[in-house]
Amino acid sequence: MKRIPTRDLIATCLVAAAVLLYVLWLVDAALAVMDSTRTTGLVILGLGFAASATAVVPGFDQLLHGNRAYLAAVSLLGLVAFVAGVVMLWSAGNAALTVLMATMVVLWIIATTHHTLVASRKACPACGASVQETYCEVCGYDLIRKTRADSVLHRSPL
Repeated sequence: MKRIPTRDLIATCLVAAAVLLYVLWLVDAALAVMDSTRTTGLVILGLGFAASATAVVPGFDQLLHGNRAYLAAVSLLGLVAFVAGVVMLWSAGNAALTVLMATMVVLWIIATTHHTLVASRKACPACGASVQETYCEVCGYDLIRKTRADSVLHRSPL
C-alpha cells in the first residue's frame, strides 16, 4: 500500500469538508448561516485555497522542477476554479458553484495521486540519496524527467 503524504491527508479533510457543505447546500440542508450561494461558495472557495496551500505550496519548488505537463494541467484547472469562484461570487450562480466544486475535486484527485506516486519513491536512482519529492536535493536529479537539472553539480573538482 502506498503511503499518502501528511499534506495530502490534510488537503483531503479540507476537500471532504467542502464536499459536505456543497452536498448540504445542494439538498437545501445547509447551515442557517450558509443559506445563500455566495456564502456557501465563499466557504468552499476558502477550503479549496487552504487545501491547495497545504498540498502544493510546501512542494512548490519541486513542482517547478517536475513534470511540465502536470504543472500545465493543474495550473489550467486552478485557473478554471479561480474563474468559477469569481463568477460565483459576482453572480451568485449555482452553475459556477458546481464548476468550482467539480474542479476542486478533480484537482484534489490529480494532486493526491501525483504526490502519492512521488512519495513512494525512496531513493534517488542517480546518487541513492533519500528523496521524498520529485527533485533530489543532493545531486539535482529530476525524478520525473529522469535527468540531472544541473550538470555543474556532477563535475569532478580539479
